[in-house]
Amino acid sequence: MRPLLPLILLLLLLASPGGAVAGGVLQLPVEARSLALGEGYLEMLEDTSSALDIAAVSKDGAARFRPLPGNLAAGYGSSAIWLRFTLERSAEARGDWLLEVLPPYLDDLRLFEPDGAGGFRQRQAGDRQPFAAREVAYRGFVFNLQVPPGRSTYYVRLSSTSTLAAILSLWPADGYTAEVQREYLLFGIGNGLILAAGIFSLCAWLYIREPLHLNFALLAFLQLTVIFTMQGFAAQYLMPRHPAWADSLIGILVGLGTAQTYRFFDLLLQLRRHFPRISAFFRMCIVIALLTALSVPLGWYPVMAPLLMLTGLISNALAYWPCRQRWRQGGLGNWIEVIALGLYIGVSSVHLVGILGLGPVSLALINGHSLVTLVYLLLLEFGVLLRISDANRRHLQAEAEAQRERLQREEQGRFLGMIAHELRTPISIVSASLQSLEMLDSHPEEPRQRRYNRIQRAVQRMDGLLQACLAEERMMSGRWLAQVERLDLLQLSRNLLDDFSEDVRERVTIQAPLAAPYIHGDKVMLRVVLRNLLENALKYGAGEQPVRIDITPAKEGEGDGWNWRISDGGPGVPPGLAEKIFEKYYRVGESSGTPGLGLGLYLSRRIVMQHGGRLCLDTARNPGASFVCWLPLTIPDHLESEDS
Repeated sequence: MRPLLPLILLLLLLASPGGAVAGGVLQLPVEARSLALGEGYLEMLEDTSSALDIAAVSKDGAARFRPLPGNLAAGYGSSAIWLRFTLERSAEARGDWLLEVLPPYLDDLRLFEPDGAGGFRQRQAGDRQPFAAREVAYRGFVFNLQVPPGRSTYYVRLSSTSTLAAILSLWPADGYTAEVQREYLLFGIGNGLILAAGIFSLCAWLYIREPLHLNFALLAFLQLTVIFTMQGFAAQYLMPRHPAWADSLIGILVGLGTAQTYRFFDLLLQLRRHFPRISAFFRMCIVIALLTALSVPLGWYPVMAPLLMLTGLISNALAYWPCRQRWRQGGLGNWIEVIALGLYIGVSSVHLVGILGLGPVSLALINGHSLVTLVYLLLLEFGVLLRISDANRRHLQAEAEAQRERLQREEQGRFLGMIAHELRTPISIVSASLQSLEMLDSHPEEPRQRRYNRIQRAVQRMDGLLQACLAEERMMSGRWLAQVERLDLLQLSRNLLDDFSEDVRERVTIQAPLAAPYIHGDKVMLRVVLRNLLENALKYGAGEQPVRIDITPAKEGEGDGWNWRISDGGPGVPPGLAEKIFEKYYRVGESSGTPGLGLGLYLSRRIVMQHGGRLCLDTARNPGASFVCWLPLTIPDHLESEDS
């Protein structure tokens, strides 16, 4: 972006007029070639009252004309502008010429030519006139001139609600048609490429739903319509009988096209993320652009248009910092985008300076702006494609890494399952042997009973760990709900208690309604949930405090279900840890030396969620901890189908 200022200065230099003396007489040549009156052959008079007529201008006001070094660039205003030029024709030079006046969006254009009797003939044109009234079927304004031998002075009066800029050229009558055909061919190719870029980007958006593609397509289509209307093609081909509509359409499309340009650049350069203040200014410019479009039917366009152009110059300057950051990030896509933006900013800045009347205006800049629009749109499309292609490549890499991680988790799960299955038989043997010892030793002494109890607790803890490992293996392999069946929560709770020792069964009480609390679920997985919650209550409960299992009907939203509440009388969960305890490998009792893996609550919540339920800590209960597990009567269809 550092060469941006030299680029603007170079464009200003190229747009500056040539070496003819301002206000000089144009000698018509013998050969057939075009002549630019803006190369020092024009003089200008500003009519602030817009009330002067040709008599006042040609006689009383003749001395007030001042030479123009180039083309007319008066900016926005309510004044009328008079231009004067003098042609000198020798006897050998041709006399039939065409006077071309551009741009095509001038509202009122009047040519006054000598009538040979000391007076002037008036001929009128402008974009407020029906296209059929034009002397030559051309997007701009063309007058047939029959220049008599000797010197002849011509006057042109201009007024417009848009910017007052005028480029006057003389063309040989016999070669003009071929020149127009070449010009229209070039415009057709350029506009066709813009249309193709927009359609391609729209198709890409329909395929991959990338918002940048959609915004680029809208930008291309709006820029195409702006070029089509501002270059006079809409008035010639779409609305030849409705010039007022074509004239109003220019301002509306300029506002809409500018708003979409700001919107696209905001997304492309990620201004909200990296440059929030510049993004806020761009959003303000979007509002100004939309108000400009709205101002056309309300008659406020001459007021809003200069503000729109001025904010355009400011935003071009502000774009330096985002472009510099993008350039420093490196990458072919970023560099192409910065080159495209730099080219657009440079040319559009010079163009805006001319529109505001602060710099020169030339046909090369007007047509060149359309050409640069084509180039920068194509470059931006290429840059966007590279960026999205790179994003897709990174996405595929991430998917491949996720697949590798998923395979590793499945392998880990299978390993855990294999270990759990291998350990289940030895644990069963230890448990059976313990039961045999207790049967043979019906009245053990106190030391032996304590040993039996320790062994029983160790077996239960190992069995709990095995159940957690098996649940983790099913989770990793995606087999959450292997066998869904109709379950009685009361009977499930009683059956689980049978796995514990008698002293544990004496501590646990179950409260349930007379009606059987039936639900649909996976019996094995719900046993894991209840075992984990019950073991937590037994582990962290104070001394021999009782543990309660309450089963009550409950409604969550619009779904009916059952609450499974497990409460203890211990110290409870420390404040601020109500959600932390459900994280994987987190253990409240880690500092106290309480054994565990930190998987119980984590697995329990995920199992309950897979059943469409909810598991949380009731923080309102004090003292002790109370875990509430709500389960729906039936598992939601989407969860069951995902698991299958």
